[in-house]
Amino acid sequence: MGLLISLSVSGQNPQFGVRALWADPSGFESPEAVDQMISKCQKAGINTILPDVMLGENVYFKSKHFIGNVRANDQFDPLDYMIKQAHAVGIKVQAWSCVYYTKALKNEWISQSFDRNAESQKFLSPANPEVNPYLLSVIKELLAYDIDGIHLDYCRYCNAAFDYSDVARKGCQTALGFDPLNFLDHPELIVPAKKDPFPIRVLHPKTQIERVWEIGVVERNLNRTGVGFAFVSESPKNIDALKTPGLLIISHYTEVSPDMSAAISRYVSRGGDILWIDPSNRVVTKYPELQKITGLNGTKAFSQRVTLQKAGNEAIGTLIPTRQLNTSGNTLEVGNAKIVAQFSTGEPVVTINRVGKSKVMVVGLRAMESNDDSVILMLKGIMNWCRREAGVKTPDLLAQKRDQWIKWRADQIIVLVREISKAVKAKDPRLVVTSSAGVGPQQYCGVYRDGGYWLTEKINDCLFPMNYTVDPEELNEILDEQAYRTPKGMQDRIFPGLRIYGKEKPSLDATIVEQQLNIVKERGYKGYCLFATKYLSDDLVKVAERFK
Repeated sequence: MGLLISLSVSGQNPQFGVRALWADPSGFESPEAVDQMISKCQKAGINTILPDVMLGENVYFKSKHFIGNVRANDQFDPLDYMIKQAHAVGIKVQAWSCVYYTKALKNEWISQSFDRNAESQKFLSPANPEVNPYLLSVIKELLAYDIDGIHLDYCRYCNAAFDYSDVARKGCQTALGFDPLNFLDHPELIVPAKKDPFPIRVLHPKTQIERVWEIGVVERNLNRTGVGFAFVSESPKNIDALKTPGLLIISHYTEVSPDMSAAISRYVSRGGDILWIDPSNRVVTKYPELQKITGLNGTKAFSQRVTLQKAGNEAIGTLIPTRQLNTSGNTLEVGNAKIVAQFSTGEPVVTINRVGKSKVMVVGLRAMESNDDSVILMLKGIMNWCRREAGVKTPDLLAQKRDQWIKWRADQIIVLVREISKAVKAKDPRLVVTSSAGVGPQQYCGVYRDGGYWLTEKINDCLFPMNYTVDPEELNEILDEQAYRTPKGMQDRIFPGLRIYGKEKPSLDATIVEQQLNIVKERGYKGYCLFATKYLSDDLVKVAERFK
């Protein structure tokens, strides 16, 4: 880390040795824009610029390999000019590349959800054998410039529900012996039904075909539980075919048809358990059979920082996270159900209703959106408790297959990161490879990127995780989790990324940014990075200046 810390101003020894700025293309669209950006950085004490020179269909450096628009020529080469101007005043430049979020040569290069939906943000597939070599050829062209390093962004999948493209499926089949698309509707082709005695299935509503971000958070948080599961497409026929005993998990289900309501009720009558996450009042009150099986009269929306506490003596009450959470969802209007947990203010938020041999559990929290470990442990605990209640003691073979599928996707990205690192260090060992990646299972299970592993494997020199929030309490929680997940000895290689863009106006209020920088400083971090150039107002320049 000597190279990175040497970025500080000569003669000074500030805590923040790295004071970085992500530069969007507005900062280098012309020589005048570059000059203005460099001048602002000097005043603010910024000593590292990360210019986004590979974004979508455009690159802002000379390239023979990029298949999109090359926005550099002999008249104006944005990267070259920026490097010269920055170096002249002692500012380092790490060329920022949005790796997999870029133009595809052909449709086969695009990562897919299992609904064959590439989403509006089209990511290239790391599993396609043509993609990584192509990206490497483009990124290596940056080494012709006098850069101080390469910064990798979007070096990940779109979300946890990708990549089910044909090429990825074939690659997984060859490497692991199963087609991952069978995690939707046909898990018996991955693990035979007789070896899956308590099938845990997750309802895949038709609305999620287009709203793939919803599938992503569901798959991410269930990946984190380490429990085996598969998806079942929304249809009464599919629900009626589910084996019992078993568990059906329902989340993000807002458009329930009469036929599906009846099928879910039949599943319960056959001995199936239900875990329903955050049901809306409209869904619960529309169908009497759903009120009957859930034991609820309705729900009421909330969004706030809350504290949970156990209620009653149900066994799953021991799984409730009795701590403060920043969350949203629905409190539960209880009919016949038993209250398992409630807010400190008394509103029920977790219930259980026993219907014959079945158990219908409702969690009012938006548990699939939560990043909190205690919420993940609650989900895992409920799933395993249902297995134990059914008398299942055999190994969870589907969990093993899911673990393999997670790792296989992550490994495809590691191949590229490793090759980029080799190329950079071969050019000059003093050059750095950095990423806007975080650490921990939320990253690994959510986008199959593991920044902590990249650090320990020495294929990244440091990380700039995007710790974006305007809430100081939330920032502290994010940094708590980050510190807990950071590999031993790697704390000084992590520089929190802070947002400076506003919501109602372009830039955040200066007092908010100053408060966040103070929090980062008090926690002993050796640097930070601000996002991004276009939001660096004169007021924020003055704030940053106080931390140089």
